Amino acid sequence: MIQKTILFFALLISMSNYGQKQQASPYSFFGIGNNFLSKTVEENTMGGVGTAVSVPGNLNFSNPAAMSGILFTSYSIGAVNTVNQLVDQNTTQSNSVFSLSYLALGLPLGNKGGLSAGLRARSGVGYTMFGKDGVNSEYTFEGSGGASSLFVSGGYKIYKGLSIGGEISYVFGSIEHLVTETQEGVTYDSQEKSESSLRGVEAKLGLFYSKTLNKTKNFNVGLTLANESTIKVSETSVFYKGFFSDNVNSIKKTLDPVTASGTAVTPRNITGAIAYGKRSVWQTSIEYSFNKAQYFTGETLVNNTRAVVYNDYSRISFGGYYIPKFNSLTNYFQRVVYRYGVKYENTGMEFSGVPLTDLGMSFGVGLPLGKGLTHLNLGLEAGVRGEVSDALVQEKYLNVRMSMSLGDKWFRKRRID
Repeated sequence: MIQKTILFFALLISMSNYGQKQQASPYSFFGIGNNFLSKTVEENTMGGVGTAVSVPGNLNFSNPAAMSGILFTSYSIGAVNTVNQLVDQNTTQSNSVFSLSYLALGLPLGNKGGLSAGLRARSGVGYTMFGKDGVNSEYTFEGSGGASSLFVSGGYKIYKGLSIGGEISYVFGSIEHLVTETQEGVTYDSQEKSESSLRGVEAKLGLFYSKTLNKTKNFNVGLTLANESTIKVSETSVFYKGFFSDNVNSIKKTLDPVTASGTAVTPRNITGAIAYGKRSVWQTSIEYSFNKAQYFTGETLVNNTRAVVYNDYSRISFGGYYIPKFNSLTNYFQRVVYRYGVKYENTGMEFSGVPLTDLGMSFGVGLPLGKGLTHLNLGLEAGVRGEVSDALVQEKYLNVRMSMSLGDKWFRKRRID
């Protein structure tokens, strides 16, 4: 167990220092990039539900209060491979990107509490776009980077099925935007490079209530309240003259850097959910999340917010899981966890009066490995973001999600036969 713990923290340190391309989406150009839901792979493959779902062997990123139900020490690492097909009025193109989603550790605290900590992706930027201005000027737009969240979360049972919990996280990261202009008849190309550093603290409170019905069924209610999130943005922009292409990157002149500061603010978020089922056999849940429009202050990210109007955000998710017989000794597939879900998300972004929405369907399996508590979780999520119009492109995506959960029970008394 000590070796596993050392490995966990070694991976955590390496992950925090690892720069990766998190996205391959033109919509990640805006703001601080595409925001990621704070969900495990298991929750994402159930359409994003999790606020009212508590599974003893699984971590819960949705509701810190639900961590009160964890019974075993659990290590979990998650990743996603996204394949995008982008369609506009003239062309269709495809791309893909692989990235780590999270690394987390969960610990039971006696019979009434649970704690989790780790690192997860908060937002991602990744795009390459081309444009023209008249006949003489051609532009290339490139972006990369994103934000991560280092978090600690915990829950505790206070009275007959009622649990409370809280989470605090430190958000950090950086994003880079490059705009290159090439003009016919002009010797040197022009390039603007903007680097933005992101820092902030986020907090969330949670309630979880579970009621046993007819001795075998459970009815759960979950509620979370996330505080207003203020991420400080420090931006440095530098203008260059030179030759910039795939084969040549030669700077001939550099202008003095320009610095700016500002914030990216997401108002208070409220998420509520209910779930019904038979624990360790099946459960179905519906979840709704809402917050007011995101906004920006100061002089940072001006180019990345000019063409978009931010409105209220909302998401509704429906999903669940089914385990034919979790303790079957003769049939492996009866111990497999089967998950399903669907979500509809209004991202809160609007382009020329057209809102950007996201509709996705998902399913997955949790495959037991060996005789212990280790599971390999696999999931597919297919969806459509946006539509083909003068203001939008349609993004069809396929997310292949993977996670490995290693469970163990600490502090077991040794017995001698």
